[in-house]
Amino acid sequence: MKTFALMALALVAAGPAAAQIAGAADAPIPTQSSAVAEQETGRRLAALRLLPLVSGEAAIHAQRRQLDNNWRYFGDNRSAALPVLRRELTAELRKPKPQALLLLETGYFLRQLGETADHALAMQALLALDVGDPAITQNSAQLFRFVHLSAQERDARLLPLIDKFFLRGKVTVFIPQHGFTVDETSVCVFLYGQYGRAGEAHLRTLLGDAGIANKVLEILIWTGSPDSVPAVAALLQTSRDADIFSRALSFLLRSGGPQGTDALLAFDPRQLEGKPRQFYEQIQPQLRDASFAALREQLDELPVAPSASGKAQNSRPGLDDASMRQRLNEVYEHYGRYENVQPAEIAASTLPGAFLIEQVTRIRERSFLRVTGEALSDIDMSNTLLNTLRYRPDAAGAKP
Repeated sequence: MKTFALMALALVAAGPAAAQIAGAADAPIPTQSSAVAEQETGRRLAALRLLPLVSGEAAIHAQRRQLDNNWRYFGDNRSAALPVLRRELTAELRKPKPQALLLLETGYFLRQLGETADHALAMQALLALDVGDPAITQNSAQLFRFVHLSAQERDARLLPLIDKFFLRGKVTVFIPQHGFTVDETSVCVFLYGQYGRAGEAHLRTLLGDAGIANKVLEILIWTGSPDSVPAVAALLQTSRDADIFSRALSFLLRSGGPQGTDALLAFDPRQLEGKPRQFYEQIQPQLRDASFAALREQLDELPVAPSASGKAQNSRPGLDDASMRQRLNEVYEHYGRYENVQPAEIAASTLPGAFLIEQVTRIRERSFLRVTGEALSDIDMSNTLLNTLRYRPDAAGAKP
């Protein structure tokens, strides 16, 4: 103890310089592996900047493997790699024409495996991307993953990028973990769906664009609500296109609730010809008979969903309000998986209709975070349930 005291007195007597030397000795000294990792991270980024645009499936896959190897290296040496990635990305963003592939790869890595504080820098990289760059087109699946992850923030600044690259483009994404290919429409569903009502409102503004109106309607069938009925009904009245008619009809029937049915009943079929007119006349009686009871009966006929244990659930008495609230929270926490409650039970719940609609809408939005075929089935289930709930006598907009 006396020795330590004498050393402290010596430091004070020696002044600031000696104290700095002692402090440096106590500070963690970068190990050789950390220094090497930083150097290697810089080397890999420099090589990334020089990657040529390749052609041919084999060459494209080989280059993607090289980029994926970078990710593995950065992940294995995360503490050393992150400062280099931040520094290099920040410097790249200052350039008049930043390198698109570097923005994509480093931005996505920082968004997925960086710190929370890195999200803003990752968003800057995403917004600065030139999505018309051929290198981005070749790595469209990587861009989808980056945008899908970033869309959780519901930043409206991303919507023009989604419009340009995904809505107006033809992007499909293979998910190797599930052996599942996300088609063009579903790619957009998983992106716009995360924006909730704001995404739906944005899509409505694009219905007047004939080049994408069909695709917009397809997305609204999955992500929409009665809020879009007036816009879709107006399109139905003015368009003579058979594809527009079939998609608008599907939206009004599946997502429009009673308002959608009313819009279809008010539609003048004399402007239709051939099969569209025959189909409309065929479904008119069903439209007039649409009711909560009829739709609820259809829910009862759906296959019984398995419980969390994987076993089919037996019929049971209706859940009380507290239990139903708990089950709805569980579905939400499990990202929209209807494991321990049947949709028919939700429709028959004694909880207020408006509350149930709010909760199932919340569940549906949560489901868009899961990019799987199973998620699409669950979203479809949520939409069927929502449309049924909107016919409940205690739901806003329900028919008297």
